[in-house]
Amino acid sequence: MATIFLKGDYKIREFNITKWNAYRLFEGVIFTHIPAAILLYFLVGIYKTCLFIGLNILTVYAGLFSYRLGFHIYLFNFKKIKNILILGANERAKTVADEIQAKFALKMNVVGFVQEGSHKETLEGGNIPVYVEPENLAAIIKDNKIDIVVIAQPTEMILDIPRGIRIYKMPEFYEMVTGKYYIDEKTITELYYQYMINRSRIYDFCKRAFDIISASIILLVTLPVTAYIAIRVKLIDGASPFFTQTRVGKDGKTFECYKLRTMYVNNYVPKNAEMLNDGADRTIPFCKWIRKAKLDEIPQMVNILKGEMSIVGPRAEWEKFADVYKKDLPYYACRMWVRTGWTGWAHINMQAAYSLNEERERLEYDLYYIKNRNVLWEIGILIKAVFLAVGGRHK
Repeated sequence: MATIFLKGDYKIREFNITKWNAYRLFEGVIFTHIPAAILLYFLVGIYKTCLFIGLNILTVYAGLFSYRLGFHIYLFNFKKIKNILILGANERAKTVADEIQAKFALKMNVVGFVQEGSHKETLEGGNIPVYVEPENLAAIIKDNKIDIVVIAQPTEMILDIPRGIRIYKMPEFYEMVTGKYYIDEKTITELYYQYMINRSRIYDFCKRAFDIISASIILLVTLPVTAYIAIRVKLIDGASPFFTQTRVGKDGKTFECYKLRTMYVNNYVPKNAEMLNDGADRTIPFCKWIRKAKLDEIPQMVNILKGEMSIVGPRAEWEKFADVYKKDLPYYACRMWVRTGWTGWAHINMQAAYSLNEERERLEYDLYYIKNRNVLWEIGILIKAVFLAVGGRHK
């Protein structure tokens, strides 16, 4: 169960009954049996091991698939839809409503927005009604069988909400639904205050110990593979198999980030954020699987041991890109409050960012991490990142 969870197969969307998700589940079951298969091989021999492991894989897979099929039927046919009422008709209200509507598996329905007379901003268009200055908010809640009220702007109408109705502030609800941090001037101020008062020497010590231990283990375990890749790349074109890029780290300080080279040498330099691409046309053919498994980033363990990076954190950005983002993305520099990471919350939840809009979403993931970071969660992020890399599906 833990292996399947860490592979990301317990996300709601993975419960959809598709051939791809069925294969992902089967792959997860295979992974869970590898340690047992190795142990049994030395105890009872290869024939009994194959027989037992084979039957167990089929049994476990059949049980999990049946459970998922039943859960899928329940989720999309029988689970009660929660009705949401949003107090406010501003950009915050629209943002959280869009997120809810985009995630059908949440089984939530936005019944409407409520606008108070003192607020001038009004949403236009769309198919969600706006209640302007309602005389009886309690009646709206009762008539529409509201389960949750989300407060998107300050209002005295919260005093009219009946007991038994769950109430959330918009940023809190947004985090709960998306796993991202909602960004505006007010929330950034709150995040900075929380970050400052929650700083802890104990956490810093534990995180540094986690970084050193994890980086050392990863370096030792992958040393044979890293050496093989380096030698083969060297033989292809004669250039150094290692290279460095100037990356931006904590407090905006730059450092040289080590990587294994997987592309032919040239002088590619991006001019602006919209020119980003994955460089697939320049990749050395045999290195495509190396990039998918993130083996080209193993040398960054040296950066971690030097204290320039951490195992988990906001991804270290190339200096050329960071200059563009700091200019075009408000509050981008906030992700530099902590050490950049080899992997991170954004890294395991979204694809690489190739535009300003995607980078804005990545920033929301990074700030969510900064708000909620703790060593146990970071251990889980690392393990999940390893499973995604082993499966060749790291985003």
